[in-house]
Amino acid sequence: MRAMRVIALEEHFWTPAVAEAIGALRNPDTTASQSPLAANLEDLGEGRLAAMDAAGIDLQVISHTTPGVQHLEDAATAVTLARESNDQLARAVDEHPDRFAAFATLPTPDPSAAADELERAVGELGMKGAMVNGHTSGRFLDDPAFDVLLARFERLGVPLYLHPTEPVPAVRDAYYTGFNPAVSWFLSAAAWGWHAETALHVLRMVLGGVFDRHPQLTLVIGHMGEMLPFMLARVDDNLPPKVTGLDRMPSEYILDHVHITTSGLFTLPPLLCTLMVFGAERVLFSVDWPYAPNQDGRRLLESAPLSPDDLERIAHGNAERLLGLT
Repeated sequence: MRAMRVIALEEHFWTPAVAEAIGALRNPDTTASQSPLAANLEDLGEGRLAAMDAAGIDLQVISHTTPGVQHLEDAATAVTLARESNDQLARAVDEHPDRFAAFATLPTPDPSAAADELERAVGELGMKGAMVNGHTSGRFLDDPAFDVLLARFERLGVPLYLHPTEPVPAVRDAYYTGFNPAVSWFLSAAAWGWHAETALHVLRMVLGGVFDRHPQLTLVIGHMGEMLPFMLARVDDNLPPKVTGLDRMPSEYILDHVHITTSGLFTLPPLLCTLMVFGAERVLFSVDWPYAPNQDGRRLLESAPLSPDDLERIAHGNAERLLGLT
């Protein structure tokens, strides 16, 4: 494959303070002593750059890993930790402006404070949008309390990257228990539960009228669309306007407002399904580093049966347009 710019859009880090506050270390992958995953999440320097270089990744758009501060009960703590996290990430971007860009983390337990932190992160720190890690203690973004935040995304003209998070305890206990702890964790998370939950979150936003109230809102979701490309026609069949009371079919809202990244899925069938439903103009390359290897993501670009123009769009062009990257 000829040389081209490659931008990866869903690439993660954490700060030890946030990781401790949110209990992120309960992920079995990070609990081992001196876990390589935990070390890679903390690295915003030479190790990350070396991993990018080894796979031919030119630029990472970095965001705080799930669940971020979305699930903290104390809103004031969430505000402080989000601000500190964004400041740390901004410093790393300033040190490597040709290799790193950033999505902010937001203290959604206080939606007004989250809106103000988004404005600070974009206006003062130069961030390209923000990542919200799923529900906020069981509240989804269709809750009218978040309208103040979604309106700020619209006014600033930046995307909201909606990332998976773990289910609420009642769902976790009903659906994902009964196995050894590691199996239950991954079944509720990266193996299945995260993606079903994010797809449901997007559908709640559609059915709750979010995109009617916020017609300029742009959403990004990962993992080849979190099952939505495969299910979208079925959703339309069962939720037409005569059922929902909305003006349009669910797919029309989703295809107008949602962009999709390739994060964490590196086989051709889901990519082809996504391209057939959403088109190459709305698909962006991502790896999901350090949870997934950069090389696996890069090989997908090399093996995908794409036209040269579509390859350029997915590898970097769509990200440049959506995020204003140069």
